[in-house]
Amino acid sequence: MAWTPPTKFTVIFSFLLLAGGLFILIELFFAIAGGILPVLALGTFSSTETWGIIGMGLVFLAWFLMFLGVRVKGL
Repeated sequence: MAWTPPTKFTVIFSFLLLAGGLFILIELFFAIAGGILPVLALGTFSSTETWGIIGMGLVFLAWFLMFLGVRVKGL
């Protein structure tokens, strides 16, 4: 299977997902902006746990999209 470079859209969208996920995780761990994230509690998770899941999900989706962009031709 040959290596193909990802499209410009895939790279930009993957970067935006990664930047959003890292912003959320940095905000949770270091509280730099003083609690800029709103309260969001889903089910039995606290607000911090919910935002952590969202942040980790965005970082994973950024990696997965870039992985697919390299592996699948034309993505």
